Amino acid sequence: MKKHKSYLLLLLSSAMLISSCKEEDKPEFDRKAMLTNMASAVIIPAYQTLNASLAVLNTKALEFIANPTTTTLAELRSQYIITNKNYQRCAMYSFGPALDYGIKGAFNTFPTDSAKIEANITSGTYTLGSVANTTAIGFPAIDYLLYFGSDSEIIAKFTTDSEAANRKIYLSDLIFKMKTEFQPVLDQWNGSYQSTFIAADGNDVASSCSYLLNEFVKDIELVKNAKIGIPSGQQTGGATLPNYVEAYYSGLSTNFAYESLVGLETCFTGGSGSGLDDYIRDVESDDVTTSLADNILTQFGICKTKMDALADPLSATVNSNFTAVNEVYLELKKLVIYCKTDMTSMLGILITYQDNDGD
Repeated sequence: MKKHKSYLLLLLSSAMLISSCKEEDKPEFDRKAMLTNMASAVIIPAYQTLNASLAVLNTKALEFIANPTTTTLAELRSQYIITNKNYQRCAMYSFGPALDYGIKGAFNTFPTDSAKIEANITSGTYTLGSVANTTAIGFPAIDYLLYFGSDSEIIAKFTTDSEAANRKIYLSDLIFKMKTEFQPVLDQWNGSYQSTFIAADGNDVASSCSYLLNEFVKDIELVKNAKIGIPSGQQTGGATLPNYVEAYYSGLSTNFAYESLVGLETCFTGGSGSGLDDYIRDVESDDVTTSLADNILTQFGICKTKMDALADPLSATVNSNFTAVNEVYLELKKLVIYCKTDMTSMLGILITYQDNDGD
């Protein structure tokens, strides 16, 4: 009997040892490979695209300023839309050089302050990089200058109006500022920062994984709260704020919000290479029925479908079809929970920024 018990204990010990060896033999997820892919195949190409489109935007602005017509205005607007969409697809990489140069705040603080813009134009003296002018620069300010009024009224503001010369200078200064400030961000990624980003391959608060995940989640919340929630009254007891939408004058708010989701999904998947979705699949239990990565991807699809169905301008839709806007908000809220709560817990990465909306 004792021999039998000893044999069973030996078998049990051997099984536990084999199981333990299998767990120990499983290699840790290759975060360095993921970061390498994100840098070379996702972030830098997205930055290159934005940088090139900013250069074209600057050219189109100069052409319009030299000859304000319906044709040059239409061409400038078209390039503005392209450039803004390109920005939306890489806005979530607001760490490292982009943080150092304050790109997110300088490029897309909304709603814009039209009174401040007009005061700057009238005075002809301003410091666009000052804190006081944060709401009078970037894409929202360009949106105001190119879309506030009919085509003929806008052209008149740039030709026959008494402040036409100052308005031309202001438009040129806005775009030149964006173009010149973004160039060093790309230059640093093409230089030493790429290696710095890849080398910080831990999962502590100072790691690139932490920076990447935190900005990824923060931007999902930005879409949920600033782009949809605030205009639709989610933070004001149901009182809608139509003029708080992202692109009030062009009426392209949902269009740009959709592009944000496209960029965020690419950030999550790593494009065609290693991304956060692969990281999740590697660390979660082998017997899981449905991967959290699949749940997140499914939720991205739902959010994009709901967003795409919203009619622009969002400033009108928040009142005319609140139910549809609220559905988008609620689906985005689910996406936030998946990413901010479930994913961060699974990967052991802390959320380091503060928010007050309770998700």
